[in-house]
Amino acid sequence: MIGLNDPYTASHIEEVAELVQSIAAAMGLPDEDIERLALAGFLHDIGKQAIPSSILSKPSALTDEEFALVKTHVAIGVQLLEYANVSPEIIRIVSEHHERLDGSGYPLGLKGEQISLSGQILGIADVISAITSKRTYRLAANRKETIALLNDSCPDQFSPAVVEAAIKCL
Repeated sequence: MIGLNDPYTASHIEEVAELVQSIAAAMGLPDEDIERLALAGFLHDIGKQAIPSSILSKPSALTDEEFALVKTHVAIGVQLLEYANVSPEIIRIVSEHHERLDGSGYPLGLKGEQISLSGQILGIADVISAITSKRTYRLAANRKETIALLNDSCPDQFSPAVVEAAIKCL
């Protein structure tokens, strides 16, 4: 269902689910946490079903209004998951996938320890999948560019431990 509105999202969620499992395993998380993260990876963009496909697949930069609409996918996803009686742990992880340690993320602008380790892992997996995928408006980042971007993102946006584990999984 998630890929019906945007074919890119279908492959993206599969890649994110694989990445979060690899990163969590590299960090030594228990199997139960890894399974929970994989499910959150599959569900994290469910709210994008409410975003018009013309915006999701727009071949140029989004306007401020369009980007504001795209950002609502997190809250919409949380509402859908709550309605489906998904576990609060999964919902929390999904709700945090665009939050950043310095408070620059969305939707709540959470900072530091307000963001769970699982939320950080999902966030970095989401970023890796996004930047390493070719889009109509940009080329895919290669391994070297991805590593540079990840290193530049810590400790402000992601914790060094999560970045280190993610780089090991590339």
